[in-house]
Amino acid sequence: MSGPLDLKYEHAFDIRINFDKRWMFGPVSGGSMHGYTSVGVGSTVTGPRLNGKLEDYSGADWPVVRPDGVVELNAHYMIVADDGTQIYIRNLGYVHGPLRAPGQGADEAPSIPSYFRCTPYFRAPEGPHGWLNRTVVVGVGQRVPATPGTDEQDHSLFRYYAVI
Repeated sequence: MSGPLDLKYEHAFDIRINFDKRWMFGPVSGGSMHGYTSVGVGSTVTGPRLNGKLEDYSGADWPVVRPDGVVELNAHYMIVADDGTQIYIRNLGYVHGPLRAPGQGADEAPSIPSYFRCTPYFRAPEGPHGWLNRTVVVGVGQRVPATPGTDEQDHSLFRYYAVI
C-alpha cells in the first residue's frame, strides 16, 4: 500500500555531455584539488519530457576532488530545447569510485561501491518547460572516457528522474 511519504518518480530525460577541455589545479587549502571540465560540441538531451541539446561551449563543471576520493560536482550550462527554449541548469552531485571504509586495510577490496548521483536545478521560462522550475529532479551518471583508436570522445551520460 502506498502513502503520502512514498517516493514516486518517472524518467524525464537523458543528457550526453561531450567534454572539451579538462584542467586540474592544487592542492589548495585543505588538500583538495580543483578542476575545470568544459562542455564541448554535440551534447544531446533526449527523453519523454525534454528533448534538445546542450549549447556548445555553454558552461563547465568546476569539481572539487577531495582527499577522501569523493568528487563534488558543480556544473553550470545551457540546454536548448527542440522548440528553441533556453534552459539554465546547475547540477550538483557526488562521484567516487569504489572506496575503502574506515579501518579497511590496503590489501582488502573496497567495501563502498562506486557512486555517481546528482541534483540539478533549472531556470526555464514559463510555458511548456516551466515544470522544471517546480519539480525536484534527481540524476544518475556514468563516466565514459575517450577510447583510443576510435571516434568515441570523452563524455558522461546522465539519466534524470522527476520526483512526482
